[in-house]
Amino acid sequence: MMSTVELLQQTGLNKYEAEAYYTLLMHGALTGYEVGKLSQVPLSRSYEILERLVEKGLALLQPGEPPRYSAQDPQQFLAKVRGEIEATLNALTISLAALPRPNTMNEFWVIRGEQNILSRLQAMIKAAQSTLLLTLPASVSTELAELLREADSRRCLIRQFSSADQRFLKAEGILLLRDNHEALLGSIGPEEPVQAIVSTNTALVAALNEYGQRALRQNNQAADSDWVAWETRKQRHLWDISKADRVA
Repeated sequence: MMSTVELLQQTGLNKYEAEAYYTLLMHGALTGYEVGKLSQVPLSRSYEILERLVEKGLALLQPGEPPRYSAQDPQQFLAKVRGEIEATLNALTISLAALPRPNTMNEFWVIRGEQNILSRLQAMIKAAQSTLLLTLPASVSTELAELLREADSRRCLIRQFSSADQRFLKAEGILLLRDNHEALLGSIGPEEPVQAIVSTNTALVAALNEYGQRALRQNNQAADSDWVAWETRKQRHLWDISKADRVA
């Protein structure tokens, strides 16, 4: 877990700026000499670093001999950073949307890493407009439960099955087919490589759709068979009771 100083650096401050700002927050108004003594900021650079914080709106200056510095309200600082990041992301969204898209329909792409696979699954579920055909390990289903509920609320047909063909899709295997257009197939278990293939290749999508539909039919047949067996046992039990009553 990152320290507060390391997190401050993630907002764009360099190491010494983050150290100086953190020190002002912890100790209140200080001179440059005191900041150098209480932090890892070199004494020879403490006033230079503090002046940078003043220019960036992170510190207030009290003139004097020597001058003293006080940290600006962190909530004000965070609001400023948040606004700058949102403005950058908005501009980047517009810029990227204007780029031409190469045709990658028949290509296959590998995603590695559990978090990256989960992120792609989340994006596919959010983008679904009509259908989702899927089989997921329990841990992944829990992660995606809320997104699946949202997809269901926007009238997206969700069909989930348990893999009947363990040679093709193992216990920790993942299959997600979105709108009969995009497919993700992979594994996320501890004994398997944590990677997945994603593609809009029409042949792959058609094959996986057929596999999924077959698995659904097998699951339904198994459920019907279980119900018939239960009903048969029930009728036999009732017959035995009736027969015993007649003998008595």
